[in-house]
Amino acid sequence: MALFAAIVAFLALAGAVASWIAGGWFYARTLRALAAEPGHVRLATPARVAAVVAWPFALGRLRGVPTAYVAPVNKALVAFLACLMVAAAATSVATNLARVSR
Repeated sequence: MALFAAIVAFLALAGAVASWIAGGWFYARTLRALAAEPGHVRLATPARVAAVVAWPFALGRLRGVPTAYVAPVNKALVAFLACLMVAAAATSVATNLARVSR
């Protein structure tokens, strides 16, 4: 059972990494779409790269943006947090089962 919990923890961490990458992709796509609209300023390249890498911390830039742009970014954030919670719980179960079985 400890091995199964460790596998679940590993898969949850892989899901967290995948959702982080997907969130960055959606955030970059949203920034590109906003830059094409009149009245929005396009970020310089270093700032854009930093915003895409740290997209959960830069969500404040999307206030007032239409929901069609923001919805995939928010879904990626929810998926990332859910994967982190499952990974933490599975790690806890794996360590407790490994300790009890000895």
